[in-house]
Amino acid sequence: MQNYNQSLIAVVFVAMLLQGCSQQVDTAKVQADVTKAEADGQKKIIYAQAQLDQVVAQNNKDLIGMQADARKDAANDPNAPVAAASADMAKARINAEAKVTDAQYNVDKTKAQAAEKVAEARCELQVDDAKKACIASAKASYDSAEAMAKSKKDAVHPAS
Repeated sequence: MQNYNQSLIAVVFVAMLLQGCSQQVDTAKVQADVTKAEADGQKKIIYAQAQLDQVVAQNNKDLIGMQADARKDAANDPNAPVAAASADMAKARINAEAKVTDAQYNVDKTKAQAAEKVAEARCELQVDDAKKACIASAKASYDSAEAMAKSKKDAVHPAS
């Protein structure tokens, strides 16, 4: 009888150890975390997109204002130098393009960050090495997307 009790205790002990080793993933919590990451990411993306829209609108307003001023000056003084107005307009367009590129970079980077957070939240379904590989893949995807966004930005103004 004592051997039976010892065997039973050993079996229960081993079962408890195995239960502790097999990490049970709470899929409902992971899904809630994924949903939260998606919502947070969308909020940040919408904000970055709104900033881009504001930059575009301000640039359009500025450029149209400059064009209107140049036409008004030309109408008031037919002998006014056209080259100076054209040079100012060209400089303003270059500056506007750089501002739009910077704002677009922020949108692209925000999208990459949001995707990384969602992917990391989904990685919580994995365990051990699979989880590590999943997180590494999410990070690699972010790094790639961020590098692509930066290369687009650098193509417009590499000195920044």
